Amino acid sequence: MNLLPLPAFEDNYIWMLHNAREALVVDPGDATPVIAELDRADLQLAGILVTHKHPDHVGGLSRLLAHPRARDAQVWGPATEPMPVPVIPVQDGDRLHALDLDIEVMAVPGHTLGHLAFWADLSDSVLFCGDTMFSGGCGRLFEGTPAQMHASLTRLAALPATTRVCCAHEYTLANLRFARAVEPHSLAL
Repeated sequence: MNLLPLPAFEDNYIWMLHNAREALVVDPGDATPVIAELDRADLQLAGILVTHKHPDHVGGLSRLLAHPRARDAQVWGPATEPMPVPVIPVQDGDRLHALDLDIEVMAVPGHTLGHLAFWADLSDSVLFCGDTMFSGGCGRLFEGTPAQMHASLTRLAALPATTRVCCAHEYTLANLRFARAVEPHSLAL
């Protein structure tokens, strides 16, 4: 199984898993890089996972689904959030099967109330966490509470230590600058 980050906008990552024939993408806020990779690698789009409703995660859905390489793609998204296209609504505890992968759906409220994460147990497991967790930080609280975000982060921290975390933005340097401002004497930072 191949895992690719597809850069979009200024700092987004759209994640693609593929087996050299079919692909699964996560949070396609922009269809352009997804279509380019589908065409370049001669892949059919089998499915799309959506973590939450924000435009930089769902903005490319309509255009992507209209593309010939995506004609049979299924879209799974939060059951409690409005989506710009019809989705198969999923919620905490649901299990999906795509690309011969078993994928667990996890509710991780905080950034939005209906935010989801998707965890697949590959040879090394992989977590698509959207805007819940980033390198050096967590997502902003637009709808949820600090207690909800803490519970969501605690839940994700309980996943196997070998889990590869695929977040949806590249905020590492900004997060570490903020952390150093808060804890200027931290040796770890």
